[in-house]
Amino acid sequence: MKLILTEDVPNLGALGDTIEVKAGYGRNYLLPQGMALLATGKASKELRHRLQYLEKLREGKIAIANEQVEKLNALKFEIVRKAGLGGKLFGSVTNRDLVELLKENGFELERRAILLNTPIRNVGTHEFSVRVHTEVTVTLQIKVIGDTVEEPAVEKPKEVAADATVIDSEELEKLEELEANKDPEEIE
Repeated sequence: MKLILTEDVPNLGALGDTIEVKAGYGRNYLLPQGMALLATGKASKELRHRLQYLEKLREGKIAIANEQVEKLNALKFEIVRKAGLGGKLFGSVTNRDLVELLKENGFELERRAILLNTPIRNVGTHEFSVRVHTEVTVTLQIKVIGDTVEEPAVEKPKEVAADATVIDSEELEKLEELEANKDPEEIE
């Protein structure tokens, strides 16, 4: 089935490209979504005339995407997660967490727009990519801060030498009084 794309489709083609796809993919996905028109007939002739307008529209979308990239580059991303003593996270930071972080900063993106090779499982600075437009991708950094869980300190009993005698506070006070009452001549 021959189709003309009315917008950029990832892994398929750009706006205005004439492509050959299987009939089911064209009929069930591309045509109902408005991503393509049949390459034959009156609609295709009209589309060829509208390509100049669509090209300007596409350039406008790319310009808007580039503005978003500049705003994204200006932001510093930090996320706090519980971590063990070795810096390993309890759980991980995934695309969904990054989408929520971007939402908090005013960017509405799909989860599929964030390219993260593997979930982040360690404390530190990590890189991820955001596909703002099919032709515009930006690489950003996120700092994962570990909220370490410290174990409560347990007082260890003091080791007592075998020949040492244990003196409580009352006995210590009595000894100090006796030493204070002695005459200096008796000490020598």
